[in-house]
Amino acid sequence: MYNFIYQAILAALLSSFSLALFSPLVTLRQVSYMGEALSHIAFAGIALALLLELNLQLTTLIFVVIVALAISWLSQKHKLQEANTITIFLSVSMALGIILISLKKGYSFDLESYLFGNVLLVSPAEIYQLVILALLDIFFISFFYKELFYLSYNAEMAKFYRLPVGLVNTIFMILLAANIVITLRAAGIILVSAQLILPAVTSFNLVKRLDYAILCSALIAILAASGGFALSWWLDIPTGANIVLLEFVLYLISLMFRRRQKIA
Repeated sequence: MYNFIYQAILAALLSSFSLALFSPLVTLRQVSYMGEALSHIAFAGIALALLLELNLQLTTLIFVVIVALAISWLSQKHKLQEANTITIFLSVSMALGIILISLKKGYSFDLESYLFGNVLLVSPAEIYQLVILALLDIFFISFFYKELFYLSYNAEMAKFYRLPVGLVNTIFMILLAANIVITLRAAGIILVSAQLILPAVTSFNLVKRLDYAILCSALIAILAASGGFALSWWLDIPTGANIVLLEFVLYLISLMFRRRQKIA
């Protein structure tokens, strides 16, 4: 009877956990805008899948991965400012998505679900996907921690030591895109954007080491997801919005600890 509730709780926890693992890396590498942009760019992938009647998630994932790699390649190849390149692709993708949706006659796009997500609609198959995604994230961060550390703090030093920064960066972008697309249904664009920023900035107010920050981000995300789901159950208000607000509250609390550290 309550299976869908358990699935919803798992979806909220797993999606928050996966995004939070990448949050410190995204923040340190100053590509948080990339994460937010990719969640918007996914809109065009969704529209393309709907128009061509293809698998929604797979088509969106392939589209977002291609765009993410294209942004990275263009920025490096032609020495373009990454922020400008991201803005161009974001705007073009949103415009393309609107046009493609308009071509799908008789279809009304659920904008609210896209923005805020709906953990109650997550299927068992999507739960398995979120589990696999979380395991892939853990393996990637553990196996390439040294490379990710240098990429986050000093990319030039990583090249000096001949670390495979190109390969690691490519895998990082692919996994970032996968995290955004796979968690989009459960979390929605607003929560995805928040989960790529708030856990990290909160963690770095409490700890300074990258490995501690990754663990702290995951714990913050799990705490906020649990509390957000409980509040939505008791008060009958949107889960995603609750999670974002709780993470913001935790961020405000962390500022007090940061101030104390400075005084000390």
